[in-house]
Amino acid sequence: MSASSAAFLEADRVVTLLLETAALGLDETTTIFFVGLASAALGSVVTWTAYRGYARNDSQPMLFLAVGVAFLTAIPFVLAHLIDWTTDATDATVLLVVTVCHLLGLLAIVRSFKRPDSR
Repeated sequence: MSASSAAFLEADRVVTLLLETAALGLDETTTIFFVGLASAALGSVVTWTAYRGYARNDSQPMLFLAVGVAFLTAIPFVLAHLIDWTTDATDATVLLVVTVCHLLGLLAIVRSFKRPDSR
């Protein structure tokens, strides 16, 4: 099974989980956690696929793309929950961390557009 097929199967499971979450009457916090987890999981699949493209073709833009996607999806989810669970940080602090991650991810993706041979 290819990575893209696995991602589509995972997305189908996520939709099913969301429907079950709504049917089970779980609170918003739990639902948000599962949606974030699904986003981080799918982002990890995309990150891994881009990294494999870098490793296979020695393509530096693919490495920057992989880093960018990771900083847009998986890394903010993990950091936000680690900070929330392990410290007494405010929501503003968590939001700042997530925003910085998003900024770094976008910068990495913009960098991936640059040709390796251009300056």
